[in-house]
Amino acid sequence: MSAKPCAYVVNVIHALLGLILASAGLWLFIEVNSITSLRNSNHYLLDYNLYWPQVIPWLFILIGVLVIFVACCGVFGATKKSKGLVLTHMVSITMTVVLTLTVAIVALVFANSKSTENFIKDTIWDVFFQTKTDTEVADAFGLIEKRMQCCGAESPRDYVNWKDDFPQSCCDVYYHGWLEPYTVDCEITNKRANERHGCSSVATQYIRIAVYVLSGVAILTSLIGLAVLATSVSISKALKQKPRNVTAKYESESKKVLL
Repeated sequence: MSAKPCAYVVNVIHALLGLILASAGLWLFIEVNSITSLRNSNHYLLDYNLYWPQVIPWLFILIGVLVIFVACCGVFGATKKSKGLVLTHMVSITMTVVLTLTVAIVALVFANSKSTENFIKDTIWDVFFQTKTDTEVADAFGLIEKRMQCCGAESPRDYVNWKDDFPQSCCDVYYHGWLEPYTVDCEITNKRANERHGCSSVATQYIRIAVYVLSGVAILTSLIGLAVLATSVSISKALKQKPRNVTAKYESESKKVLL
């Protein structure tokens, strides 16, 4: 396969991986925001800090959009057979590979840290306390408990001090987004509810898994980016050789005319 078809294939794969990164980053942002938006806003009026669970999704979104843009430029450059476009794409893809690897490393090192765990724990506890006085927050937190199959902030026993029974969300089960067709009495002695983990530990684990997966996709994207760079180098070399062949052809034809 020549360099040009290879360039089309690897650039399309690169663009698809960028789309996956951007989409997954957006999904992670929505998941994190669904919890942080339930906090008591008065507690965070003077808190201007950015925490890694809030920053990391945006990094993957931005790097995904960048990958898509650079991949489209690569296809355009290969189609137009422009030496300038190809050289510009080579520089861009090199920068993209470096940035993508950097985001993956940052996500693995900083987002998967103790500070991230503390942020999620504090957020869940804040939301949990809000449920005692705000029915809307209680309903939203109930949906989180159903979806994540968790109960309480730290553990199901968090409800013991102020409720006679567990909320139904600690006993309901989601099957692919659908609730069980029946409900059960969600008493304090309910085995299903008592066996669940607290939402802080479950949310932390989910975010860790999401970061691992996104970082893995980012590393794969970087490897494909190196393949894109290799095809761009091949196309650049081919474009350098072409003018010489054309000149030689014209010279030979001129000699034939003179003879």
